[in-house]
Amino acid sequence: MSKKKEEKLLTVEDVRALREEIALMHGALAKDVLEHVPLIKKVVDRFVEKGLESVWVEKLLAGLAGSSLEEDEEILVAYVLEELDALLSVISEDKDLSKTIRIVVGATGIGKSSLVGKLSARYKYFLKKSHSVAFVNFDQHKVGAEEQLANYSEAMQIPLLAILELLEDEYDVIFVDTAGSGGDALDELEKFMGFIGNYTDYKIEILLALSATSKMRDLEKIYQAFAKLDIKSFILTKLDETTDLSDIINFLIKVKKPISYISTGQKIPEDLEVASKEYILNRFMED
Repeated sequence: MSKKKEEKLLTVEDVRALREEIALMHGALAKDVLEHVPLIKKVVDRFVEKGLESVWVEKLLAGLAGSSLEEDEEILVAYVLEELDALLSVISEDKDLSKTIRIVVGATGIGKSSLVGKLSARYKYFLKKSHSVAFVNFDQHKVGAEEQLANYSEAMQIPLLAILELLEDEYDVIFVDTAGSGGDALDELEKFMGFIGNYTDYKIEILLALSATSKMRDLEKIYQAFAKLDIKSFILTKLDETTDLSDIINFLIKVKKPISYISTGQKIPEDLEVASKEYILNRFMED
């Protein structure tokens, strides 16, 4: 290796190390500043107790030390919430789909089949435009998956298609139920998507279902399992089963992808809402 190339590599490594060192210094400086501003520290402690990452909150509010805002608790809380609002992302509902296949993916037991039922009923019966809708079951591993979609199909008068039937009729939107994450199931799904691309002109959208009850490490693991599929948006499920949204909020801030829907219970389709930042933040701060 030439001397120039060696120096260039060292420079890249040095810059990376310097960035990490600066980040640690900023975190330490923020903590030191807050020790001298009791009200800001009180607000930081409040949000850390709620589960937000301490370094993020400390850096955010340390910048207000010495300003007129450091003595107004209500404004300090509102400032953090405004920052959270800016960092969270939601996507508006597309109310006029055409030739679209929406594939719902996620971990086993996340409630993907019921999500498929809720979304299908919504697009067929509850939007201004009534869409022609169909189901496809791509979960060959879960016992009862086919039966569950067959029940939805009969109750909602929505056809349940075999994969090859995608070539026969056209629908505005087809919702696909899938198996859990990883391994052979993901390989099979990618082959299915290749089939769609090669033999149909449907547009594919990937919706990743995430449980609001999951911990940060689990959320990151699930996201990484599906990241190569070009995820369009998240659907948050099981918001009726937890009062602690801190891990899901920390995760959403980190990955910077939008939420499209929120599932708040088992009723179809009533317990499915278009995502809103206001709803999430109100739930986060409801106490």
